[in-house]
Amino acid sequence: MRPLLLLDFDGPLNPYKATGIPPGYERHEITEGEKTWRVLLNPRHGVELNALAGTFDLVWASSWEHGANRLLGPLLGLPELPTIVWTDRTRVRSGSWKTPYVAEWVGDRPFAWVDDEVGDVERERFPGQLILAADARRGLTGREFAVLREWGRNSFAGKGFSGDS
Repeated sequence: MRPLLLLDFDGPLNPYKATGIPPGYERHEITEGEKTWRVLLNPRHGVELNALAGTFDLVWASSWEHGANRLLGPLLGLPELPTIVWTDRTRVRSGSWKTPYVAEWVGDRPFAWVDDEVGDVERERFPGQLILAADARRGLTGREFAVLREWGRNSFAGKGFSGDS
């Protein structure tokens, strides 16, 4: 069974807390209807994620929900991805508000979760899975992509891998 790669957008792929435009990123304006968003994207992320799709099944785990496929994925050269939908953000007692949805969505599958709002609570809740906290000031770097590649190789090979970057 292939591992899942759960992807948040704001933070890991859009370093929304950055001061200025980090190296390798480009500013984009996305408009849908009367709403406009300004995001920072690194074209290299699309290349890296498409390469990881050889090992992982990629899944949007972003508050953009289906908007990630319509508005963001095409800018990164990503195909349409399955999307976790969040119906009630009040269910969380500790940790990320996404945690109960992730638990339901992944079932028994191995997974890596990349998000800027995860930490020790999620690592304890999901032992043996890769919970990778991204820095929303810089987004994903080559270091995080190397961790994902290594974890995916170990997970896919059935060796198991536990830990964080």
